[in-house]
Amino acid sequence: MRFAPILAIVFAHESVAQTPTSAAADSRPALIATIPFARDAGTAIFVPVRLNGRDAGWWAVDTGASDCIIDLAEAKRARLATRGGREIHGAGKGTVRLDSIRSAVSLEVAGKKLATCDHFGSIDLSTAGTGNHAIAGILGYEFFHRYIMRVDFAAHKISLYDPVRFRYTGLGDTVRLEFEGRRQPRVAVRIRTAHRPEVTRHLIVDTGSEDAVDDSTVRRTMNGPAVTVQTTGLGSSYEAVIGTLDTVRIGRSTFTKVAGVASDVGIVGNGIWSRFVCIFDYAHQRVFLESR
Repeated sequence: MRFAPILAIVFAHESVAQTPTSAAADSRPALIATIPFARDAGTAIFVPVRLNGRDAGWWAVDTGASDCIIDLAEAKRARLATRGGREIHGAGKGTVRLDSIRSAVSLEVAGKKLATCDHFGSIDLSTAGTGNHAIAGILGYEFFHRYIMRVDFAAHKISLYDPVRFRYTGLGDTVRLEFEGRRQPRVAVRIRTAHRPEVTRHLIVDTGSEDAVDDSTVRRTMNGPAVTVQTTGLGSSYEAVIGTLDTVRIGRSTFTKVAGVASDVGIVGNGIWSRFVCIFDYAHQRVFLESR
């Protein structure tokens, strides 16, 4: 998960023509809540959340997060008890310590009392924000697994549906999510770089990143000089090379001239997902992509 954009994204999008039917209209009986997210944070998904009745802070809604996380400073201010801990990997170099929170946690998301996560951890998120949005927490895997989640980037809103009652009747592309025992979904991504044979990569779906596609295949690009940038996110910052991927194919959609970061942790971020209305269905391991 990477929360600050580290490159400008410029690419063309070509896809199969679609006229999607609104899933929100067809699944209205299953609708649980509609949540607005910040309009001044680029493509990042930040929602206002109150922790145990305290003042609201910004929380990231992040498919790339295997855990639900509360910022270490916020946990201390709320006097939450922690115990144990383990080392986890983020978008940065090395590992960071995740402590388990043992106190009761109650969240109000955009003024609504919703079931969110059953387990929370605590990490220092002071370097994970972007712009004026310091991150107080992250809603990760358990939050997505609890609902069918429709993310409309253009309208800056999330709709949550009951997975038992939800029925999708739109015309969007259905793309398989691969979990393979992990709590980070991956998708098959076909990449062509520097006129070399197309390769298929299985990359993390990461709505916590504003990048387009980050993958080690970027190192092989021949489309102009490489540019080195400082990365951000959980873990230590490090130097990374950016380049251009000739074509990126996900499901029925094709993207050309995609800016990418050479990374050993391959992800597809909101530089791609924001081109769609995305409907995440973790229970059935799929995401519906409705063309905007």
